[in-house]
Amino acid sequence: MVKIFVPQAISEVALDKLRQLGEVTMYSGTDGPMPHDEIMAAVADKDILYAMGEVEFDEEVINAALPLKLVAAMHMKATFVDQQACTRRNVPVCGLPQFVSKTAAEFTFALLMATAWRLPEAGQFLRDGKWTQNQSTAFLGTRLFGKTLGIVGMGTIGAQVAKRAAACEMRIIYNKRTRLTPAEEFVLGNAEYRSIEDLFMESDFISLNPALTVETRGLVGEELISLMKPSAILINTSRGPVIDEGALETALREGRIRGAGLDVFETEVPEPNPGPRPGLYDLPNVVLTPHIGSAARETRDEMALRTVHNIERFLEGKRPFDILNPEVYGEAARQDEAIG
Repeated sequence: MVKIFVPQAISEVALDKLRQLGEVTMYSGTDGPMPHDEIMAAVADKDILYAMGEVEFDEEVINAALPLKLVAAMHMKATFVDQQACTRRNVPVCGLPQFVSKTAAEFTFALLMATAWRLPEAGQFLRDGKWTQNQSTAFLGTRLFGKTLGIVGMGTIGAQVAKRAAACEMRIIYNKRTRLTPAEEFVLGNAEYRSIEDLFMESDFISLNPALTVETRGLVGEELISLMKPSAILINTSRGPVIDEGALETALREGRIRGAGLDVFETEVPEPNPGPRPGLYDLPNVVLTPHIGSAARETRDEMALRTVHNIERFLEGKRPFDILNPEVYGEAARQDEAIG
C-alpha cells in the first residue's frame, strides 16, 4: 500500500478521502510546526509527501524520502519545497490553482472595516466599562462610502477587493505594472489608474495586494508613508516584507496616519518569534491578525481536497493538476516571478 506523510493536521473531509488512497501518517502536534528531525524520520519510507506552508521540505527532507514519487502541496507556489531537488529525482511537485481570491478579498475587506470602525478597540472599550455616552464624540470610527480606496496590485485579489469597495460606494484608484483596459476599469467600479505616489497621496484607505517580488519587497517605507493623509488607513494582506514595519510603527505612533490593519508580517511562522514588531502591539490604532486571510473553513476544505485529488490522479497514472516543475514531464520550466 502507498505510504503518505502529512506534516500537519488537515480537514477531516480531506483526511478521510486521503485514507482511502493509502496508509496515512499525519503529525497531530498543535504547538507549532513539526520539528525537522522528526520530519526526517517520518519521511524515510514514504511514497508521497503532502506539503504545507509552515513546514519546510528542504533538500535533506526530499533526499531522505527514498521511495518518494510525488510531492503534493496545499499551496499555490510551494516555495517551501525544494523543487530543484525534486526535479533532480524526477519527482513531480504539484500545487494549487488561484481559488482563494474571493476568500482573501472578503477577509481584506473585513480587516479594512474592522480598522475603520475600530472594532477590536471598541470591544475592549466596552469590556473596560468606559461606555457612558452614545451620540457624542466618545468613540468615533470612519465610514467607507464616499471615501477613496487605493489598491496596490490590481490582480485577482485586488480586483475582488475593488468589487466589494464599489458595493460600498467607494471611489477606487489603483496601481499596477500594466494598466487595465477601459472596459476592465469600468467593471471594477470605474477604477482610475494612478502612479504609486499619487495613490498614496489621494487615498483614504490603501489596500496592499501585490505579489512579493524583488521590486515590491520593502516597497512601502518612509517615503510612501510620508505621502499619506493623516486620516488615512493602511491595510496589508499580501506579504509582510512589502512594508517596512519600523517606518509604519513610527508613523502610527506619531499620529501621521490614522491606523493600519495587518494580517502579514516581516517575521512569520516557522521563523522564531513570529509576528509584528513588538511596538505595534502597544498601539490602539492597529488591528493585528495571524495571517488568516484564507482561513475560512470552507476554503481550507477546498484546498485540502484539491491536494488530495492531485494525489488521487497521480495514483491512477494520470498527470496531476497544477504541476510546479513541468521539467519532469519534459516541458519547459515555469516562469514565476513572485518570490513568496
